[in-house]
Amino acid sequence: MRLILFFVFVFAGSLMQAQNNLKVMVIFAHPDEGEIYAGGTTALYTQNGHEVKFLSITNGDAGHFSMKPEALAKRRYKEAMNAKEILKLSDYEILNHHDGNLTNSVEIQKEVAKIINDWGADIVFSFYPAEGGHNDNMTAGWIVRDAVKYLNHQKLPVFVYVRDYHTTTFSYIPDFAVIIDDVWEQKLASCAAHESQVKEANPYALGILEEVKASKEKQREYLVSNAYPFSKPTFDNRKSLEKWYGKERAKAAKYVEAFEIAEFGKQVNDSEINHLFPIPKKSAIIFKTCWYFSEDSIHMCPLPLIKYVFKFGMIVFALVMTFSPGNITSFSPVMSKVGAV
Repeated sequence: MRLILFFVFVFAGSLMQAQNNLKVMVIFAHPDEGEIYAGGTTALYTQNGHEVKFLSITNGDAGHFSMKPEALAKRRYKEAMNAKEILKLSDYEILNHHDGNLTNSVEIQKEVAKIINDWGADIVFSFYPAEGGHNDNMTAGWIVRDAVKYLNHQKLPVFVYVRDYHTTTFSYIPDFAVIIDDVWEQKLASCAAHESQVKEANPYALGILEEVKASKEKQREYLVSNAYPFSKPTFDNRKSLEKWYGKERAKAAKYVEAFEIAEFGKQVNDSEINHLFPIPKKSAIIFKTCWYFSEDSIHMCPLPLIKYVFKFGMIVFALVMTFSPGNITSFSPVMSKVGAV
């Protein structure tokens, strides 16, 4: 009897784990941008056992003041592989499109759509597309948006907007924000893996190359200054943090990444946001309903998997009742009203 019940709980636990395992994609224009704009959130996903794939649509072959394109593309690929290890990504793919003149062609849309389909993405992070800014970044956002028509519409991912250095300056209120204090150093390390950019190309463009080359402290200073503008608490993202973390935790946050749910793809409510994104919450299962508790409100979401586990358990229980009546007489079931998730 005990052995059968043990297998029931093991089966239920493995089903829940499989149900909760997410496949996440972060799509951007150049190698290093996934790390800069979503590296902290990515680190939290992988820490929690989810699979994350980065996709750079260009190979970054124009991002240096002295290296030739082919050599630079190879170097940036190696840097991306180092960042992959730091963030514990499942995959980091770099497409062979040239840096600087990316176009939103049907061919590239279909290429990106196939990669999203093949990965089986539940969530796709991509740039918010707008006028102005960096051609490649904005074009990458439009490519992802226009690629949706080529996706498997039986299983559309949730698309999430990431703001780059240009669109961060626009007025907006994020749908959710993630505190990344615990993984800030991991995010910085993944950015530091791109040495051709943070130690050479970017300092050169700013006229501080010799200073950065000469000092570890200056290298660290520049590394932080390159990532912090997209990881800092602001008035708008603190409001979002208060909604998901409560006022005290939001006030104490040092490093934050903020996002918006895109208007295309699968649409989600607050309860689904809780499930899909690394936002810690107190939660409990009450019979067959999942309830999320925040500081000011209670959110409810259905857990259809529970009914299947419940049915499986009832079948096993019925079998035990039929074939082991002696064991059942000493078995006194206790209905647990609330079980922690």
